[in-house]
Amino acid sequence: MREKNGNLVIIMSESDLKLQFNFEDGLTLEGTLDRVLAPLIVEEIKVRLPIEGRAALMRGELKIILDISKGNLKPVKEVSRGDIAYMPLGDSLCIYLKDMKTFSPVNILGRITSTDEELDQIESLRRGSRVEIKKIG
Repeated sequence: MREKNGNLVIIMSESDLKLQFNFEDGLTLEGTLDRVLAPLIVEEIKVRLPIEGRAALMRGELKIILDISKGNLKPVKEVSRGDIAYMPLGDSLCIYLKDMKTFSPVNILGRITSTDEELDQIESLRRGSRVEIKKIG
């Protein structure tokens, strides 16, 4: 990322995987995974796209079960609002709505690129809402 004329510009590289999260409630979010952060996990997600699952919102994080069974590569326990991470405990892709310490270690994979207002709409999702994750761009 860099700043250009006072605006934040996100520069995509070949290692980036741009995703769209389509929720049955009509909400759509976009995000980017960076293969450099966790190449094996990001590649496993890529080959399984599109992924369909159910969303569970709990304690400031949205979880989507992936069923990829990967371990911790570069584990952390502190995340920032908008981070996308893989949580081996629960085999879930997580989107974080606030800065927080996680219950168990996670591997940060990327960030939500949608606006803060769109990210805030996650809180209105019905528990168990269907979600489709697909590659875009």
